[in-house]
Amino acid sequence: MTSLDYNDIANMFDRRYELYDYPGIQKCLREFISGSTRPRVLEIGCGTGKWLALLVSAGCEVAGIERSEQMLVLAQSRVIGDLRIGTAEDLPWHDASFDRVVYINVLHHLTDPAQALRESFRVLRPGGALLSVGLDPHHRTGRWYIYDYFPRTLDIDLGRFPSCEQRTFWLLDAGFIDVVVSVAEHLQFARSFHEAVQDGVLDRSFTSQLGLLSPDEYEAGMHRIRESSLRKEQPTLDVDLELYATKASKPL
Repeated sequence: MTSLDYNDIANMFDRRYELYDYPGIQKCLREFISGSTRPRVLEIGCGTGKWLALLVSAGCEVAGIERSEQMLVLAQSRVIGDLRIGTAEDLPWHDASFDRVVYINVLHHLTDPAQALRESFRVLRPGGALLSVGLDPHHRTGRWYIYDYFPRTLDIDLGRFPSCEQRTFWLLDAGFIDVVVSVAEHLQFARSFHEAVQDGVLDRSFTSQLGLLSPDEYEAGMHRIRESSLRKEQPTLDVDLELYATKASKPL
């Protein structure tokens, strides 16, 4: 499996948000920080600052950590906050520094997710809470043209995405309580092959799934799509996926 360097794709990363604004995740985040006056929120793997900007607009004081320098540069141009280069497994903040910790589509990228969650527990104040949002291909694969035409991507995701049960175990083991799992986002739409090419959603830089394929695996999948588009009058690339929110609290 090839590696993925987010420094190389930082300037293209936000295309996904131009095509789909993830209303379910937005709602989930706003509910997660509701009830607190100017909470201090840390985002793990803050990327280009998309979700930090939403949190700032909702009245939060924000911090973020990101291991890609180029992604962090873009985040710093978007929001004012305590944004640092580093890893989730070794957070550069003191104990009990935050009211909330957030992971959005990040946990599967980490070298040691269990250690990252222990670090999140450490920097949370008593009574604080954590939110993690991501796929769970173990629970419901759903329909996704990436899995359909690039079948190796499903094997990759089954190996790197923790199941909801695994996330719950890690959280409880780290000391969290009141773990609740729910559907945060239901992605359901279709694109024609022409639209997909025009929008760039088949570029290797668009999803980590495609970026982790070898060049030969990627070209084989593109060949399958082209062959399918020749056989059908109106071929579509279908999406029917669920992103799950896992919430947990630190005891008072």
